[in-house]
This record gives sequence, structure tokens and C-alpha cells, in this order.
Amino acid sequence: MRPPLRVLLVAGIATAVIVGGGLVVLGGSDDATEDTTSSEEPFETTPLASYDASSATVTRGAFCAALDRRQVAAALDAEPESTTSWLNGDPVEVTDGMEDVGHEFGCEYAGADGTVARAWVFAPAVDADQAQRLVRSAGKAPGCEAVDGPAFGDPTLALTCTNDGGAQASYRGLFGDAWLVCEVVRPPGATWDVVDRAGRWCVGVLEAAAIGQPAGEGPN
Repeated sequence: MRPPLRVLLVAGIATAVIVGGGLVVLGGSDDATEDTTSSEEPFETTPLASYDASSATVTRGAFCAALDRRQVAAALDAEPESTTSWLNGDPVEVTDGMEDVGHEFGCEYAGADGTVARAWVFAPAVDADQAQRLVRSAGKAPGCEAVDGPAFGDPTLALTCTNDGGAQASYRGLFGDAWLVCEVVRPPGATWDVVDRAGRWCVGVLEAAAIGQPAGEGPN
């Protein structure tokens, strides 16, 4: 039943009780028209250049469950149409039609338009010499070239690749003894900045994969 108007007016102004025949006000607002509706701040991604990744320590284990799903949606500019994840020891495709046992933890998210965001970390420990070889090997991949970009581990590599009209940007680097890679694929016909979006995606990946508290600052 709808309460009488006078009850609504009293409830909107203050909470009161009768004590010894007197009215005691326990609390309330002087402004009955005060707007108490709280609005949630919109989610913003962080450019990799604005993020301090230098002190991050990354776990060599599964991290995808810790990913902020808003980071996934931002990387795809949409909710994912498909999601794939893999663990150390799972079979992975190394070439068309051929599989091998993988030694990494990772995940991939695909949008309906062909945009893809993926990330993985090696399960075995990687030292500085091995990391340098990984940097050199990745930089020699067909259709790929190294680009200037903010540091993502040490050593680090920012890479862009083109294939069949599409583009791919990735960051990879060594955090302690963990080799971490994150990348975004832009489908043919799209023109958005794939390097910038990959960097923002990598911030989300690093926050999920880092041990303990996130190493960087929030959005600027």
C-alpha cells in the first residue's frame, strides 16, 4: 500500500522518535531535494607510456582469470565473441595443421569484426641472455618490424606486423625471470591506432599477471 503523503515528507527530511513526549531528530538532510544518486566513474584504459612497469614482478602461471573484463572489452572495442585459454602442457598449433606441447599460460579474445587481443607468459624461467635471443628472433619475423615504444620489461621489444591487409602490434619483455607477451590484431579495413591500443591492453595484462599489487599508476 502506498504510504500517506505526510509520512513521505517526514521520511524525506529526517528520522525522528518520540522521547518523553518530545520529538528528537536523529538525522536527516536540510535539503529535501538533494540528489543522492551516485554515478560510477567511466572506465578508462591507461597508455603504456603513462604506466610504471619497471618494478613489476610477473608470475609464471595462469593469470587470465584475473584480467579485468573491461580491459578485454576496451581492447576489442566490443564484448568478446569467443574466448580461448591455455595452460602449460596444452597442445598448441605451431604451423598450419601441426601441433606441439606448449610451455606457456595464455588466453585469446576475439571480437565479431576480427579484432583479437591475446597474451601469454612462458612457464619456464627465462634469463637475460635467452630474452635477448627472443627479442632478436621476434624482430626477424616476416612482415614485422620493431618500433619505438615505452619499456615493457627488460629487455623489451615493441613490434608491428602486417598480413593480408590487417595489422598486429605487440609488446614483449622480461619481468624478473618471466617472459610476457601481449598483442592486439587489427582486422583489414580498420584504421584505429593498433600500437596505442596494444599498449593499453598490455597495461591490463600486466596488472593481472603481476604478483601482489599492480606496479603502475592509474589512468592519467
